[in-house]
Parts: sequence; structure tokens; C-alpha cells
Amino acid sequence: MLLAGLLCAQNARADTVLTFKYIPAPRVQLAIWIEGASGQYLATVALTEAVGFRGIGNRPGASQMNSGYRWPYGRREGALPVWAHRRASAPGARPFPRVIFQKRVEGLASQTTQDQSPDSYYCLQFDASKSTRDQLDAISCATPFNSDKGRYMTRGDLASGYTEPWQDLAAGGGANGRDQPLPLDSLYPARMDITRCTAERCFDHADTDHYAADVRAVMPEIDAVSIATPPGDTQQSVLFSVPRSWPAGDYVAFIEVNLEGDYNDRWNQTTYPTPENPNGEWDYYAKTYGYAYRGQPSLVWQLPFQLGAEAPTSFETNAPVARSSWDFWAEGYGAPEPLSLDKADPNYITNTTSGPGAGTNRLRADASGQRFVLQTKHVTDAAQPPPFDAGMPPEASSDAAMNPSQGDASVEPMPGDSGAVDASSPNAADAGIDAESDSSDAVVGPIMDLSLRRHPNPLRTHTWATLRLRAVRSLLPLHAYEVRVATTPIVDDDSFIREGRQAKNATDAAEGATLLSLPVDVPAGDYIEAAIGDLVASTHYYVGVRGTDELNRHGPVSVAEITTTARRFATVSPCFVASAAYGSPLAAQVGVLRRVRDRYLLPHAPGRAWVASYYAHGAALASWISRHPSARAAVRAALLPVIAVARWLP
Repeated sequence: MLLAGLLCAQNARADTVLTFKYIPAPRVQLAIWIEGASGQYLATVALTEAVGFRGIGNRPGASQMNSGYRWPYGRREGALPVWAHRRASAPGARPFPRVIFQKRVEGLASQTTQDQSPDSYYCLQFDASKSTRDQLDAISCATPFNSDKGRYMTRGDLASGYTEPWQDLAAGGGANGRDQPLPLDSLYPARMDITRCTAERCFDHADTDHYAADVRAVMPEIDAVSIATPPGDTQQSVLFSVPRSWPAGDYVAFIEVNLEGDYNDRWNQTTYPTPENPNGEWDYYAKTYGYAYRGQPSLVWQLPFQLGAEAPTSFETNAPVARSSWDFWAEGYGAPEPLSLDKADPNYITNTTSGPGAGTNRLRADASGQRFVLQTKHVTDAAQPPPFDAGMPPEASSDAAMNPSQGDASVEPMPGDSGAVDASSPNAADAGIDAESDSSDAVVGPIMDLSLRRHPNPLRTHTWATLRLRAVRSLLPLHAYEVRVATTPIVDDDSFIREGRQAKNATDAAEGATLLSLPVDVPAGDYIEAAIGDLVASTHYYVGVRGTDELNRHGPVSVAEITTTARRFATVSPCFVASAAYGSPLAAQVGVLRRVRDRYLLPHAPGRAWVASYYAHGAALASWISRHPSARAAVRAALLPVIAVARWLP
């Protein structure tokens, strides 16, 4: 029967595209995968990059170690354990090599040996008050951080009983911790974002040279399925092209969703506090900084569906069916555990649908009350639309020209920046992208007039850049623009996926940088402009863009390049107007206002928006005030009551 199904599917030469829809809560990590009706794992559809690229499940540090904003240590075995176990159970699947500290004890967050190198992503917040769970909306890495990228655990380590400190924290118990021998392998991929540092005062282990290649050897599809953290409260839509070898019949789709520090009355920092035992194996940093991250475990939604129907079909579900365990040492770790709405049951889950502690609300309900939706589209060759000439540039609308006084048109390129590279420029050939290739078969046109420019905010040019392009022409509705950022050249579709990471938005929002989404309803030829964020200072980037239609067919990749600026530091953080009014940024009155800004404005999104607007216009106003003594006096008089009140604030 299986062989007959395979032959039928192949002879029909039919394509089936699955569209997964969901609305995530802010900061969730998730995995979407498909299994056969008998429970055999078949494919991963999507995996958030914190697990798939940044390696939070397989890095140095004990699994119970505290967490914080971009916290660098502690293997998160409970990130997505159901997905991790199901993937590893597939025929021919292999585990990943386990990563451990080079020389430290697994419970130590502080440096004890020469084992560090600069880290462009992870960091420790050295102000304990700002590393708590409640301060996640004040996200920042104030100073450059050096981290231990670890090494592979060896058979010698295994033979000697290499351990991590572990404390039984269930219901607040477990006064006596113990050392747990670690296995040689991990269910999670290691970090893939590391380039080994060989400069003076760098101490990366030689194993880091192999992390990315070894991950790809175990899971070749990892680059294609890794996705940026999706923006909260915004519907997401992920496409999956079903292999033609899959026969018609019954299948099951899963989505596992994790939210670190998702506390409720059963799972919180009191019932599962920061571990302190075994004594001496958790250092001051591990016990004092960050927060006890073990809130409610990950939740799993399950959605049975069928392949074979020629008409579009929709499947949906509301309630999760199981939860997992974040505890690597718990009995049954990684196996789905049934849920209960009885608080006396150990499998209890909050039954509310919104608000803090509502585990089910990690996926928001849509207008129909559903949280996980799957739509199938079956398209035969005969139903494919005829191609158009992708080599023809799209027609611009009458108002497509950008106002020269707006956006990046007034920003001069940085010295050393390349010019924009796009599918219509002479530099496109240098980038290895041939927009004219296979144009007779294209159904999604090329990206035209793609450019990158310095962001107009001079204080953000080291981490943000302005992207500009013309909307593509597509025969069928456009599903998305895929924007990927790489630090090595993007020369073809393979390097676009392998070397590029999904672009993030440029934002000061409490949620942090999430997936950059460009509008798909812009008429072909009109300009689209957006800001790319989460970049690293003084780094050369290649940004590739392509359009994808609703049948998961891609247009050609266009590429542009830019080099971010060095980070600009001020001797004192700017309070432009007050500094001009009082004659010095070191004036006591300016210090009071700066404290109000840092303590009461920057930790919250509305305050950050006000500060950003002030930074954009304050310097020009301060320049005028400084030249007019009467204006300086008027500003001081206006600020007097504000400063008087501010002095009384805690």
C-alpha cells in the first residue's frame, strides 16, 4: 500500500504546500514538525534560532543555572525536549556532540582560567538589579563580554565521571545537591555562530572550528528550518513543501512552545529557586545574577491532518495536548506528559486564556478561537500558472520615487562601504547572483533597486542599517520577502540559506529584535523601506532578499552590502538640552535628570520612544540654546521644578 501511494504521488507529479499559522506570545521559542500517523518523525518545519543557531540547548554550564537577557551559560535541556527526542528517534538520526566548559566547573559563571574570547551575542549584565526576570524589558549588554565557548566532551571525560551540579528543587525541596554524571551526547545542536578567535588574549578551543559543520552533519536541514524569534501578538505563517515521495494519507503536525521564566502559582522562583547546592559548585555570579528561569515547561499542540485532497483543506486546534519537562534528570524527560486542569495534579496547567501564568496563551487564539492552524494546497503541473519574463523590471507607480529629503537619501555612504548590489546593477555579477538565469521559468520576479545605507540615527549606525528595494512582481499572491543577513558572501541560493540568518527588525521595544517582515501588499515597482537591526559594530554584511509566493516558490536572490560603523561612545551619555542649559554634562542637575532617564524612562517602551525622539532632535535644540544666554536661563527655570521632584524619587 505504501509503495502504491508513492508511485501514485510520483506519477501525478503533484505538489502539496502546507501553511502553518499561529500567533505567538512575545519571546517564545518553538519547533514545528511532522510525523506519520504511526508516530514516526518525518521532518522539522521550523525551529527558532536560539535553539537551532545560537545553541542554547547545548553550551557550557549546568542545566539549572540561572538565566537573563542573552545569558551566556547553562544548557537549556528543557528548551524544546519533545521535538529534540522525536528528531533523535527517527531512523538514521544521530545525537549531537555535547559541549562543556573548557576547564571550569559546570556551575561556575565567573572566569577561573584563561578560557574566554569576545562574544558578539551573549553577555552577562553585571548590575544584579538589571539581570532579574522583571527587568527583561530593560534589555542591554552594557559592556563587551568575553565568554567561554566551550569544547566537546570526550570519552576521557565520560570515563572519569564528568558531572554537573544538580539540586532536586521540586516543591522547594532538595537541600542536598549532588553531582550528576553527564552523557557524552546531546539532543540539541551546538552554537553555529562562532568563528574561532585566534588573536592574542583569545582562548577558544580548537573544537569551536567544527561546531557548525558537525551540527550540519547531524541535521543537514538546520539552516533552512531555523527561523528568527517571531514578533509577539503578530500572526505568523510558515510554508512547507511536502516531498513528492510522501504518500496520501494521515499525518500529524506538532508545535512545541517554550517561554523561559513563564511563572504561575505552581512553577515559579519559589518552588524552583536558584540552586545553591552542592556547596561550592555554584559561584557568586551563578547564585546572585540573573533569575531562576524554570517556569512552566514547554507545551505541545497536536494537529492530525490528511494529504491527498485536491481541494484546499484546513485543520485547526485550540488546546495543547501535553507538556514536557525542563528537568534533564527527571524520569521520563522528553516524553509528552498529559495535561491536567486540577491544581492537585502534578501535571496541572493554568486554565486561563490570557494574562500572566496562562501557559496556553503562549499561542494566542485567533479570531476563530484557534491557536494552531494548518492549511493544505494541492497543485498539479496543469494548474501551474504560465511564467512571465522575470528579466523585465517592474513598473513603478507614479509616486514610487522616494522624497530626497526623507530616509537615507540624505545619508552619505560610509568610507569603505560598498555600493548597493542588486539584480539590475553591474555589481550583481560580482556577488554571484544572476537575476536573468532561468527567467523563462520564473513566477516570482527579481528584487530590483536593492540598496543598504547607514541608518539616519548616528547613534545606531553600528547596529542598524536602512534597507530599500522595489516590490516584486509575482503571478500568484506573494507570501513573504525573505531577508537574510550574512558576514560571508551570498553567491547563490545555497549560500543564501547556509550563510544567511533571517534579518531582525531595528527596535528599542522591550521584546527585543525579532523577525523582520516586509509588507507583501505593496504594488510591484513601489519602494519598500525598512530598518535592519541586531547587527554588530564594524562588521561587513551581505544582505540577500528574495520573494516567495503562496506556493513556496522563490524568485532570484538579490544582494547588497554594507559595513557597520564603530560603536560611538560619549564621555557622558547625552542630556543635550540640560547640558547646554547648565553649561556642562557633569553638572549635578544634569546627573539628576540622567538618573530619571535611566531608571524611569529607559526600562519601558513608551519611555524609550520618548528618549529616542529626544536624541533625534535634542542636539540641534541644545546647539541653539547654548548660543543664547536668555534661552539657557529660561530652560533652567523650566527644569527647576522637574529637578526638585526628581531628587525625591528613589
